[in-house]
Amino acid sequence: MADKTKISLTSKVYHEFSSNISIDNVTYHVQTEDMGKKTYKIISNIYLKGQIVKSKKSDYAHLTKLNDFDARLAAMMERHHKSVIDSFVEEQSKKHRAKSDYFSEIQHLLRRGNSRQALETLREALTKFPADPFLLSYYGCLLAVVENDVREGIRICEESIKSLDTSMPFGSEFFYPVFYLNLGRTYLKGRKKVDAIKAFQEGLRHDPDNKDIKWEMQKLGVRRKPPVPFLDRSNPINKYIGKLFNKSS
Repeated sequence: MADKTKISLTSKVYHEFSSNISIDNVTYHVQTEDMGKKTYKIISNIYLKGQIVKSKKSDYAHLTKLNDFDARLAAMMERHHKSVIDSFVEEQSKKHRAKSDYFSEIQHLLRRGNSRQALETLREALTKFPADPFLLSYYGCLLAVVENDVREGIRICEESIKSLDTSMPFGSEFFYPVFYLNLGRTYLKGRKKVDAIKAFQEGLRHDPDNKDIKWEMQKLGVRRKPPVPFLDRSNPINKYIGKLFNKSS
């Protein structure tokens, strides 16, 4: 999860360690410094866009009576610096795993038809990950389906799609089908069949073989375009090509 971590001693008199770490394409700055002999403490701060997101202090008064004080303090600061980084990376890793655990549980509940419990699990997950587009997409859909809050459900599903490009900038189109599937189902709950079909078609544009979307379209009675559009659907050529497509799918 963490990419390059660089540690450097920037001063021989006033000890300071400074690093940049990258976690899930987010860069944090880590700085450890001596607060001085008035406090006999060192402090490590982790910054994100100039704001402190984690801080830890340690006392070094026990080192002051030693002859090699400077060397020992420098060694202690380096250990403290690395420890804070390792701890922070582990915390972020646990958060990532927790999100995966939530999503697995939600998928399991949906497969068993327990939509209401899935909605409650989503609410819990969103207290920890309020901006996650995947969770929001499913939440919007279930809000409409389970609690009949169609207007809010549609709004949330549409916003989750808009947030994809900013939250997952690389290859986000790979995830579009499930977002349009949820949006289409939400439209259907609101009896917006035309909008639902448009959403499903957009999902199929990104993944023509998506079985869930194709099933929704089939239930709606929407037939795929004939293989040769300028010929009638009943034309033998279209019938023959259609049979070939059905065999291969």
